[in-house]
Amino acid sequence: MMEAEKWYQYQESYQKYGFDMKPKQARPPRKQVRQHSAVSAKDKARLLLLLVVIGIICVGLIITAAYAASVKYDTNQIVKENNALSAEIENLDVKVYSVNNIEAIEQKATKEQKMVYPASKQIVYLAGEDVPKDGFAEELKKQAYN
Repeated sequence: MMEAEKWYQYQESYQKYGFDMKPKQARPPRKQVRQHSAVSAKDKARLLLLLVVIGIICVGLIITAAYAASVKYDTNQIVKENNALSAEIENLDVKVYSVNNIEAIEQKATKEQKMVYPASKQIVYLAGEDVPKDGFAEELKKQAYN
């Protein structure tokens, strides 16, 4: 047998069993076809909904932070006013103490009113029966305005 006949015989047997003996030809390069994405329309809708929810949450956080800052500002203003009032109260307490202080009263009486301490001959002692009926202040008023 000739080589060509052997080849033909082998080719028949290979075709019988499913083998192709033809030499492989170089294929032309395939065009790249866009494959469908693995994300379905339902998944895209879910992702969009998730983004909207996250956006709403973020806007809510921003609004909450702004409100908290506003409340903090108002609180700081009230604390500032409270501190100013506390300082004013302390100043008034000091003034009340200085006005009611016996030494301050004596200084004012001696310097501004030109009052002097009575001499021992000018002091009058009152006994229990010498107290006026209407009260000592009323008796002084009557004597002063008459």
